[in-house]
Amino acid sequence: MSDLNINIRPRKQFRRFLEASHRWCCLIVHRRAGKTYSSIQKLLFRALTHKRKGPPKRYAYIAPTQAQAKDIAWAYLKQFTHEIPDTIPNESELKITFSDGMTIRLYSGENYERMRGLYFDGVVIDEPEDINPSAWNTVIRPCLSDYEGWAIWIGTVKGKKGQWERYKTAMENKKWFAMLLKASESGVLPKDELQDLKEGMTEDAYQQEYECNPNIGRPGAIYAKEVTEAEAGGRVIPFNPDGGALVHTSWDIGSPENTSVIYFQRVGMDIRIIDHDKGIRLTTGQRVAHMMAKGYNYGNHCLPHDAGSLRPGGLTFVEELSNAGLNNVMVIPKTTDPERRINRMMELFPNIWFNKPKTEGLLESLEAYHRKIDQKTATVENRVVHDWASHDADAFGYISEAEQAGMIPRNQARLGKGGNVEVTKGVRFVPDEDFPEEKVRVERKVQYNKIRVKR
Repeated sequence: MSDLNINIRPRKQFRRFLEASHRWCCLIVHRRAGKTYSSIQKLLFRALTHKRKGPPKRYAYIAPTQAQAKDIAWAYLKQFTHEIPDTIPNESELKITFSDGMTIRLYSGENYERMRGLYFDGVVIDEPEDINPSAWNTVIRPCLSDYEGWAIWIGTVKGKKGQWERYKTAMENKKWFAMLLKASESGVLPKDELQDLKEGMTEDAYQQEYECNPNIGRPGAIYAKEVTEAEAGGRVIPFNPDGGALVHTSWDIGSPENTSVIYFQRVGMDIRIIDHDKGIRLTTGQRVAHMMAKGYNYGNHCLPHDAGSLRPGGLTFVEELSNAGLNNVMVIPKTTDPERRINRMMELFPNIWFNKPKTEGLLESLEAYHRKIDQKTATVENRVVHDWASHDADAFGYISEAEQAGMIPRNQARLGKGGNVEVTKGVRFVPDEDFPEEKVRVERKVQYNKIRVKR
């Protein structure tokens, strides 16, 4: 191993983060503050100082897309490591391999399944709001178990879920490191620059991107306002299914992990969403068994029109489900106007209840569901963005189309004393019990493993 000393000079705003030893870190940082730069410094610091037995250490930087990973972090990573002897950059795989076999590689959140089955000693997750939450729960977190690896989440906020909830958890847990850096307080950008930025963008955009304000929804958000109102109105609470009403399902079909199934009941004027499946790897037979094990009294299963198309095995998905023992499988008539179901669901929203915590993943998707933003004009286009949130949002929207197609019979609520609506026998709401110079410089002086943060 060559003799060298690596000096890391972070921005003063990030020194506390760089020196923290917590396993879990959450940073909410304004635009152009240097969060990616600093997180790569931290990744390199930990990688070069950590020692353990076993196979070579392995680290990952994860961005929403492969292009973003390359554009944002690859140049930094090469810059920080190019003078370390015997390091090999691989441009096609976006990977740095060190002389001892240790690797640091860039990954895409949209193709997170590629990480399944790997092990990691540590990961940086950049802009997690734009990455499917299932990536963490089903793939990335298990990858950290072998060697008790660490994770750093960095990004801005887009509403009160996701990164903001993670930050609140971190603030209340001593096992976490948390940092919130607003442009008005950080001192990174000059006041004149901030004023110029404010004059060139909407107040909401500035508050979200530079003041880290969680009260501003994602630009172009479709259901975020309705989700907030449902929470404020007490319609996101734990409750038991209505024993006198059938349980229907609405689906959006994709790969096994991206197939979304929403379980709901129609009781009087209310739609009660009682359960939600997504991010589970199941064959068709296993999925039907999984549904039956829930013990619901099923009504109709409403699938989008592509469920009637032939699959590689020569059967339609409807036929596969039926053969596996699922009855009353129906195909919703094809529509070419997704705005129709969006508008209809907005009309229904005041009468929709969400069973907490079984629908928290669905609510996160609904809040993130959004229309495309024209980056040049900052205007909202009349085009829905198809990303990790759209699978759940489409399944949610199909409830209205199934109802308009006559697939959802209505269970009538009874009138109680004084004409008040009385929910059907069997419903019981239950309490919520849980519920400035900065650079990495390499000097050939001391041992490779003597890395320090210079003041």
